[in-house]
Amino acid sequence: MWRMIFQNFWFKLAAVVMALLLWLNVATDRVYQYTERVPLEITDIPQQLLLAEKLPDHVNVTIEGKGKELLKLILADEKSLKIDAGEFKRGETDYTVKPEDIPIPGDLELTVTAVLPPKNLKVRLDYVMEKQLSVKPDIRVIPADGYEQVGGLHYSPKEVVISGPRMWLRNLQEIQTKKQQIQDASESVSGQLDLILPEGYNLSLSQDKINYSANVEKTEERQTPARAISPVNVSRRAEVEFRPDSVALILAGAQSLINQLELDSIRVFVDCSQVSRRDTVKLPIQVDLPAGIRLVRTQPDSVEAVLK
Repeated sequence: MWRMIFQNFWFKLAAVVMALLLWLNVATDRVYQYTERVPLEITDIPQQLLLAEKLPDHVNVTIEGKGKELLKLILADEKSLKIDAGEFKRGETDYTVKPEDIPIPGDLELTVTAVLPPKNLKVRLDYVMEKQLSVKPDIRVIPADGYEQVGGLHYSPKEVVISGPRMWLRNLQEIQTKKQQIQDASESVSGQLDLILPEGYNLSLSQDKINYSANVEKTEERQTPARAISPVNVSRRAEVEFRPDSVALILAGAQSLINQLELDSIRVFVDCSQVSRRDTVKLPIQVDLPAGIRLVRTQPDSVEAVLK
């Protein structure tokens, strides 16, 4: 059987090729309809104006012609439908795409029979605007156990410039970053945050990222020497005696703050407004501390106050 198949093989192959070519010639000489995607462009927009709303990036059209011509169309370089906006004004302009607007490459004998929906376009133009927006970072640094953040988040720039159609920018005041959370930080952190482009069309930013950093240090405790207690809210002629008259403080904070802490910046006091003359009252101790330093406990945790 194989011998019969391969006998006069080249002659048979040539016959098959000729038959295919004949069929192709007949097939492509018939008239067909074909749906083509035609890219859409807006050109010659007047100065100081900008496209303010998105348009379709293409229109679908029905083209009729012989198969040979349609085949040439498929193989030809793509041509765009260009809408000349040179006479358009600020605001909305209605534009209907018509069959005669569709460009046909070269001298192809083809006819555009229909433009498929959406063919009725609304071209909205608006004035170009630039505006400075305050940056609002959305990042949370969570230190690991035994560590803490010193100070706030440092970031730059504080403002960025946004440009685009005025209708989208006039009410904007700030711009946010993408949300980020850093867990178990045991050292200072830094990096970049992506800005979120606000709602709107044809908007651009002077930059799309900001730099940030946050100081994270180990937490340390420190015990102070005994500190004298000051009475507050005592009448002018009264005297208060505290037992004991001084307390030690156990303080905690970031390593750099604890090391730089000056004892003169600490105020230890007791509110005596509820003490009656010659009464002995047990009162809590209150402490004013510099920013970033917190009280763990006092030794003792309370004192007795006697008003004389």
